[in-house]
Amino acid sequence: MTTLHEMSDAPAGSTLLRSNPCPQCNEKLFAPAWSEHVSERCVRHYWVCDACGYDFESSVYLAVPVREAEAA
Repeated sequence: MTTLHEMSDAPAGSTLLRSNPCPQCNEKLFAPAWSEHVSERCVRHYWVCDACGYDFESSVYLAVPVREAEAA
């Protein structure tokens, strides 16, 4: 069995594990149930809270690369 520990002070060169709170009960959600690549710059995530069963979607819009922005 693997245990996930949240780090408050990360050692140099490491990456912190980020979590999103459930909008219903505020429980920490670490990974979406599934993700969908909608377009070149949009990813949609589907979340389900293990604590209360609330489900919801969120979208992430990626920034335009600098080279493409300068060309426009």
